[in-house]
Amino acid sequence: MKRGRKILVVISLLFLAGVTYALYVWNKPHRDVSGEQAISTTATAIFDSFAVNTNKANELYLNKAIEVTGEVSEFKINQAGQAVVYLKTSDPIFGVNCTFKENPGSLSKGTTITFKGICTGFLEDVIINQGIIVKK
Repeated sequence: MKRGRKILVVISLLFLAGVTYALYVWNKPHRDVSGEQAISTTATAIFDSFAVNTNKANELYLNKAIEVTGEVSEFKINQAGQAVVYLKTSDPIFGVNCTFKENPGSLSKGTTITFKGICTGFLEDVIINQGIIVKK
């Protein structure tokens, strides 16, 4: 009977530790890119970097603050109500996709902008999240 209680206590402690960790991660504050030093690049340069050598580009850009300058090819609101801008690159179909923290206002096709955000990877488009406008 003592062995059964010990096992129950250990399982309970592990469960409590797991719940505590999950709550910590869930309530962890989001990264604020506005105060971070960013790597400056153009939309074409970052896209070509990922297209040529994804592993090397991941080392340079993944989970880092990136400041990207480029020409707007499309601007829309996604299903979650967030503003998303697509920048032109050397590829006629794919480009740089940035989802903004707050709506940047009206952006028209052909306008050159600079934004800062966190690079989260490459899935045919270079994906940048938590974007903020640096220059319109």
